[in-house]
Amino acid sequence: MSGTERIAELRVSIDALDRRIVALLAERTAVVRELTEHKRDEQTVRSPARVEEVVSRVRALAEEHGMPPGIAEATYRALIAELTALQMDRLHERRAAAGVGDGAT
Repeated sequence: MSGTERIAELRVSIDALDRRIVALLAERTAVVRELTEHKRDEQTVRSPARVEEVVSRVRALAEEHGMPPGIAEATYRALIAELTALQMDRLHERRAAAGVGDGAT
């Protein structure tokens, strides 16, 4: 097999992995959306201690799987930031619908 053929083969593998990863991220997002419905304030949404717990866990998982932990951490910090923004939007929507202010001045 030539180098060019192997590159093409590996790219097909990457594309298949990307489909699986995105499907899992969509599943995780659905769980976060449901979880958001049970959160009542910004502190509970942001949960800095929980964020650090998750980051620590995924760094350890990355190491177990032979992946550089920095990649896992950067990926999860970006994921968490986006999902936190999604949760904050939903929290504000619920508060607006209930006629409750968000405490902002």
